Amino acid sequence: MKKLLLLVILSLPSAYLLSQYSETKHTSIHGTADSVDDEYIAAFVDELLAKVENDIQMYVEKKRAQSDEEVNNDSIISHNGDLEIAEGDTVYGDVVVKKGTLTVRGVIDGDALVVNGNIVVKDGGKISGNARAINGTITREPKGIVVGFVEETSSSSASRFGQKESPIKKRWRTFSDMTDWEDGRTNVFYFHYNRVEGLFFGVGKEKKYYWDGSKSVSGYGGAGYGIKTHRWNLQLGLDRQFANDDVIYEIGTQAHSIADSKDAWIMGLTENTITALVVQEDYRDYFWREGFSFHTARLSKETGLETMLKLEYSNDRYSALSKQTDWAIFHPSGSLFRENPAVNEGYIKSISLSASLNNVEREGRQKHGWNVVALLEKSGNELGGTFNFTQGILDVRRYQPLSRYDNINMRVRVGTLEGDYITQKIFELGGANTMPAFGFKEFSGNRMVLGNLEYVVRGNLLDDVFFFPHSLNFIAFADAGVAKVVSTKKQLYEGFDSITPSQFKSDVGFALGWHDGSGRLGFAWRTDISAPVSLFLRLSRPF
Repeated sequence: MKKLLLLVILSLPSAYLLSQYSETKHTSIHGTADSVDDEYIAAFVDELLAKVENDIQMYVEKKRAQSDEEVNNDSIISHNGDLEIAEGDTVYGDVVVKKGTLTVRGVIDGDALVVNGNIVVKDGGKISGNARAINGTITREPKGIVVGFVEETSSSSASRFGQKESPIKKRWRTFSDMTDWEDGRTNVFYFHYNRVEGLFFGVGKEKKYYWDGSKSVSGYGGAGYGIKTHRWNLQLGLDRQFANDDVIYEIGTQAHSIADSKDAWIMGLTENTITALVVQEDYRDYFWREGFSFHTARLSKETGLETMLKLEYSNDRYSALSKQTDWAIFHPSGSLFRENPAVNEGYIKSISLSASLNNVEREGRQKHGWNVVALLEKSGNELGGTFNFTQGILDVRRYQPLSRYDNINMRVRVGTLEGDYITQKIFELGGANTMPAFGFKEFSGNRMVLGNLEYVVRGNLLDDVFFFPHSLNFIAFADAGVAKVVSTKKQLYEGFDSITPSQFKSDVGFALGWHDGSGRLGFAWRTDISAPVSLFLRLSRPF
């Protein structure tokens, strides 16, 4: 409890600063191709604006006495000419500006679209959704933030592969390769902290996808040093890309020697750094992985939908890492980090097939759509290496708005392992972001099923019934899961029939979360036995 209170008081400023820093350097996963036909854009925008004008006509009449610049609505805001969101002001909803410049000094809690004009995000300004300028530019000052994707689109369709290059400043886009659970490297200096490496400092360059064919080779990687391990982390990748409209075909290779973890799906790097550094809680386990890989992939990025299919050969040597430090800013006298578990050391030579489908979009504070990821990895036998196994993982997530004020989020994750039972490939459940009422990684096995469900209500809906802060969400959640060891001789699809309903562990609870989902304070209760409530603080969404 003392650790939690200290984390609430002291880590939130750090989390805020890190989140702002992160938001300025990442591009969202929902960008579309840069080239759009002139007539299509014009027709689309005119139709959109006509609908917008009709929808807010009554609102405009009521607010006619106010300045055209003072707009605050939970719907879509339309404006002709220059518009400025003043410092300290918040607009709830999407903003559409035609033939003018949108200057943001305050907050737009939604998307921003400007047609035949520019978007300028000043220091302290924030757009919580996507920012798109058609026939215009987007400028961000150093402390100006756009959470979603940033897209500048010319009216010309000449940016297609093989044609004259479009006058667009940013011709590349990132892609949501959700099957790669490693933490990406960015274009700047970065650091993290954990019980194995201690303080870690490095520089890196993220992977880019050139959808318009402006470049055919994409290089990425990073280099950093762990103070406690006294080892360099090195990663270098090189890809050849073939762009064709909204599709990229890719072949590439990567070499690496890094401290790695299989737990990125449980806890993000920034949040784990804060909890480890401040209150001596490290929610990841680590091993050393060095080797190389070759891959070929097909990626598509159509309107509202991303898909990826990837075939990869990997040759890696795994070795164990031990805990090197117990230091944290605040911890009781004699308190220690938990030990870092050993792994099965040796070579893993494998072929993996991965696929993903993502049509998740954000509208204001809500997300809606599907995110599906599947991975199948085969190692050993004719491929060589120390271990023989086949692993399969399926992760399905659905974000479903019920209205403008509430939504349901769901996740189902299934894992299965056939063959050798090795630590770095088994499945573990319990604790942070899986089943919070239970101990961290309390359950493990070579078969896993996990289900998470949450119902989120925005504060302004609750305020209609009784006083409730608009900046907070109320979240009710339920989790259920099982991790079980079955015979290693069973096929990949076998063994699940031996799991009985009574073997599932579950919890229920509620939380108060920040309106943008960036943090929550929660209370969870086990349903199988009478046990004290589990109090937890998270600085990001659980899934």
